[in-house]
Amino acid sequence: MKKKKIEICPVCGSSRIRKLSRFSGWLTPEIWVCPDCGYKGPVYAEKEIELEDK
Repeated sequence: MKKKKIEICPVCGSSRIRKLSRFSGWLTPEIWVCPDCGYKGPVYAEKEIELEDK
């Protein structure tokens, strides 16, 4: 099985966390937002998941 790391919200654990904009971390400081709990900040957590081989 292959493993992949995904970003998760440090507050609620949602995997729907996204960068504020496509320029976040390039032209502006990296800011992450979570639509589930409203978190907005520079920190995210990572979780390793296993992918099934096809």
